[in-house]
Amino acid sequence: MEQKATAIIDIGSNSIRYLGKNPEKQLTTTRLAEGLITTGMLSEAAMERSIAAIACFVQKAHAEGLTPYSYATSAVRDAHNRTEFLARVKRACGICIDVLSGEREAQYARLGAAAQGGIVDVGGGSSQIVTEGFAAIYPVGCVRAKEWGEQSGARSMEALQETLFSRFAGVYRFPRLHVPCWTGVGGTVTTIAALSRNMTVYDRTIMPAIVLSQADVEAQAYALYAEGDAVRAQHPLLAQRHDVIVEGALILLYIMRGMGIHTLHVSDADGMEGYRAYLSQRKA
Repeated sequence: MEQKATAIIDIGSNSIRYLGKNPEKQLTTTRLAEGLITTGMLSEAAMERSIAAIACFVQKAHAEGLTPYSYATSAVRDAHNRTEFLARVKRACGICIDVLSGEREAQYARLGAAAQGGIVDVGGGSSQIVTEGFAAIYPVGCVRAKEWGEQSGARSMEALQETLFSRFAGVYRFPRLHVPCWTGVGGTVTTIAALSRNMTVYDRTIMPAIVLSQADVEAQAYALYAEGDAVRAQHPLLAQRHDVIVEGALILLYIMRGMGIHTLHVSDADGMEGYRAYLSQRKA
C-alpha cells in the first residue's frame, strides 16, 4: 500500500508552524515558552493556546490528505511538565510528539537547508550552531531573551545588550572554525533578511540570494529598537514577532561576532524540511 505524504508540525517556543502541500509555511504564535525561565513549567494558558493551534494544523493535514507528524523543540524539551503536555496533545489531537534533543534539532536544520558548511539557527527558546563534526546548543532564544530583559529592567539598547550578552558569554570560548560558508535559518534570520530588503510581504524565493553581514544585522537591531514596539507591531512582517525581534537580532549578532562569521547566507528551508527528509529516509 502506498504511504500517504506527510505534513510537519513544529512545536516551537515562540510559535506552532505547519508545512503541508504548499512550500509556504504557516504559523500561529502561541509563546509556549512564556514564563518557562521563571517557573520551569509550561503555563496553562500557553499549553491551551498551543494545543488549539496544533489541533487546527492536524485538521488541515487531514483535509489535504496528508499524515501529520509533529516534533517539539526547546520549550517542551526543557519543561518539567512536558509529560502532561504530551499526553494532552495526544488526547486532544490524536498525534504523538517527537521531542528532539538539541543535537537532533540542529542536524535537521542543516539537513533541511542542504548546507555544505555551518548552520546558525536562532529560535524562541534556544540557538544552535552546527557544522560537520561540531555542534553547540545554547538555551538562549528570542522569547527567553525578552523575559531576561524584562526581569533585568533594561531600559536602553546598551542595557539590553549587556543583559543578553552576559547570558551568552560562552560563545566567545568557541574556537574559530574553518568553515567556508555559514547559513542562517529560522524566523529571526529570515525576518531580518526580509527587512534588509525592505519587504512588506515575505517572499521565500528571494531568501537564497540574501547574504547578511554583521553590519547588516547590527543596523537592523538598532533600527528596530529605535522604532519602538508600537511601530514594529504595525509592520506586516512583524505582526507575530514585533516584541522579540530585537532580542533575536542581538543574539544573531552575538553569535556571528563570537564565531567570527563575517557573512551569513539565508535559507527559508530549515528543520521542518529536514524532519520531513528524515521521515522519508526512515520509511525507505
